[in-house]
Amino acid sequence: MTAPDMAAGAAAPQHQQRTVPVNFSGRNVEYLKLWLVNLLLSIITLGIYSAWAKVRNNQYLYGHTQIEGHRFHYLAKPMQILRGRLIAVIFFVMFTFLSNLNPAFGGLMMLLLLVLMPWLIVQGLKFTLRNSAYRGVRFSFEGSYLGVLAYMMLMPVIGVLTLGLAMPWVAQQMQKYLYEHATYGGRHFSLPTSAGEYYKATLLCIGIVFFAIVAAIIAVSALGLTAILAAGSDPEAMSSSIGEYGILLFIAAYIAVIALYMFLIYLVSAVYQGMIRNHIFNCLNTDGIFKTHSDIRLLPFTGMMLSNALIILFTLGLGYPITRIRKQRFLAAATSVTLEPAIDHLVNTVEATHSAFGEEAAGLFDLDLSLT
Repeated sequence: MTAPDMAAGAAAPQHQQRTVPVNFSGRNVEYLKLWLVNLLLSIITLGIYSAWAKVRNNQYLYGHTQIEGHRFHYLAKPMQILRGRLIAVIFFVMFTFLSNLNPAFGGLMMLLLLVLMPWLIVQGLKFTLRNSAYRGVRFSFEGSYLGVLAYMMLMPVIGVLTLGLAMPWVAQQMQKYLYEHATYGGRHFSLPTSAGEYYKATLLCIGIVFFAIVAAIIAVSALGLTAILAAGSDPEAMSSSIGEYGILLFIAAYIAVIALYMFLIYLVSAVYQGMIRNHIFNCLNTDGIFKTHSDIRLLPFTGMMLSNALIILFTLGLGYPITRIRKQRFLAAATSVTLEPAIDHLVNTVEATHSAFGEEAAGLFDLDLSLT
């Protein structure tokens, strides 16, 4: 955050409605150094330091995100995360061991995991949000086991049974449940989104994929026709050309297909993320406290996401911290918040009493969810 921005934030009138930008002041090189040191220490300590690394990384990203001069804070303690992580690892080892020991045990453990999944999700979200604060006021999550079971596990089945036709509606309902059971200062979020916007984003992404496939087919056909015309009507020349360049062309085509596939994944992901984030952040509010706004422009956002993918590819993953900062800076610049007078009088209503086990176990089983 620049000095003029800080001055503007500090000078903003209090006790009245005001719309202010979200400022992110993280720096590429600064966060890269922090991330690399954390990675090195985690490797040297056989993963033990990873709990401290997680806290330091989150504290950096939270601390460099400001609204009206007030920073966000990540409040979890490393030992708290380490204990939760150790318990989660023990549980995971037991799950793997018993599953390999006897197929019947494996089936029982899988059933136990399915029963535990909603609880793990609830506990993970509670831990993450209760250790996130703004203006000294913590966030929280008040979803229930049965609610998460219904929205996060049973609803996707509806999407599958309808051959994907209901999946945009399912995605809208899932995100609506998560956000509307999050709280800030004891006040619930409201997210009056429209399923139509999810269908619009999905159809646009399908259209992009269809267009890309048609373009690729036309390009391949044109190359093949060019090769045939170049060889002329002489069968021997054509056979010789295929023999000399066939393998090379096959390898080139294979690489091109993989590159196109990866390009499409990042392209479609960027378009969908941008459209849905705009819709969510232009609907999200807490009555009498705040309302968020988002104005992500799809072309610049897509370009940034694709360049991030290239950075990760050509640095073999070591450039990830830079891509994280670039994305955070882009999203912050596209976001603003309308603050209501009541936010100046909110007091913290949440205590950090939850264990980190739920979050770490959810992460081990790929169940980690985030409201960001």
